[in-house]
Amino acid sequence: MKNIEKRHIIDSNNLSGEFYFTSIVQEGYAYGLLNDSDIEDIKLQCLKLLSNKSELYNGGESSSIRIEAAESIMKSNLYTIGVYLKSLPDADFAVSELKMVSIPEMYQKGRALISGKVHSAKHIYKMAKANRLINLNYTYNATLDDNGLGIFFKLYNPDYEAHEVPASIDYQLCNPITDLTGIEFIHKYLENLFLENEFCSYFNDDNIDHILCGYDEGYKDLLINIFEQVLTVALGCMLANSMVVKLDISEEKIRRLYNNLSKEDDYLLALKICEANEKILQELNISSLSLRRYIERSLPKITSNIVHAVKTNTLGKTIVSPSNPDLKPKIQFLSGVKMDDGKYRKFIEELLICRYSSDKLALIKEKVKSFGDIEDLLFDAQLSEEEITSVLGMLGDVEIAELIRRHPLKSDIQAVDLSEVEQALRLFLISYIDQLTADRQDHIFEILNHLIDD
Repeated sequence: MKNIEKRHIIDSNNLSGEFYFTSIVQEGYAYGLLNDSDIEDIKLQCLKLLSNKSELYNGGESSSIRIEAAESIMKSNLYTIGVYLKSLPDADFAVSELKMVSIPEMYQKGRALISGKVHSAKHIYKMAKANRLINLNYTYNATLDDNGLGIFFKLYNPDYEAHEVPASIDYQLCNPITDLTGIEFIHKYLENLFLENEFCSYFNDDNIDHILCGYDEGYKDLLINIFEQVLTVALGCMLANSMVVKLDISEEKIRRLYNNLSKEDDYLLALKICEANEKILQELNISSLSLRRYIERSLPKITSNIVHAVKTNTLGKTIVSPSNPDLKPKIQFLSGVKMDDGKYRKFIEELLICRYSSDKLALIKEKVKSFGDIEDLLFDAQLSEEEITSVLGMLGDVEIAELIRRHPLKSDIQAVDLSEVEQALRLFLISYIDQLTADRQDHIFEILNHLIDD
């Protein structure tokens, strides 16, 4: 006789992972599993538990505390009970437990489970630090450090703030955790981070660095997920018949891959990516079931990115070719010897009394022999936009690139933090670059990528 699967009244998909207790009470009431009397009894017991916890919070002197503190303790209590209710076989069973077991008893069971999760999370944290990547990305390293995730285990208060996440976590996982908080969030985050590290450990750290540089040489400052980039390039390598373990796919192979994939419809393209993933698992000999499942959960997002890139002819920005900055030619910019202060002040005074722009430009050509003096006079000589444009026209591509490097067209520094003359120079520089030919713009920005300090 076939096993008949039990039908559940409450759909678990309607329950909140973050506010599990509240949602299961609401669903239980909506489906008639809890009546008004049950709800009233649950409320009274929760208030009694709050009173007892508040008294403990005050060291036994009084149960009177600030409203904010009381609200936090109540959230902590309900979260803790929710942790216990989640441990039960299903939501219907959990509602029955609410009717039969007292709130304080469920709280104590939840509190014990939280202690176990904290202990388990500490162990996973050690494992995640042990298999961490040697990588330059700031948020990755800051999150894994003791002042990131490590703070949680020093500051977490499971008795009164069990629902809080007192930690600095800026590194974004490939699969974001959106419906958990407290120790449950930390536990799941660490599990996923460990798995992402484990997958990346199949590849050389330098090779990972090179594909991230291929994505953006400034990746160390980006909010980027390393695992996602590695898996995406690995899939590209497999689809293009390149060596997966080396993450080495040339720009030419990416162009050929685009030509092949652009002929497929979305379904066949997704199927090819799925098949490529299976081949990667086999080639790397990935046997861990939890890692294989995590990769499979990540695949829809990456597949969607690749499909979109094929449709928009931007595959080279999604599956990137590796770039080794150490092998790129460097251009050392020498700004020259600046005038001494006395000569420079006299020069600026002469410029300021010049009536005509042509006289100013002639004086600049005659007197100015270094890039440093050119940069200074752009701030000090009170030149008009037309005059600044003329001065910029006197500069070569390397000098324009250096000027952009020192005064970025796009910067983390907000305009309000710049002086009026600095704001004006940036605007004039942008205007000047925009009126250049596309080829010259490309040449200037290529030089910019190779400039190093003198």
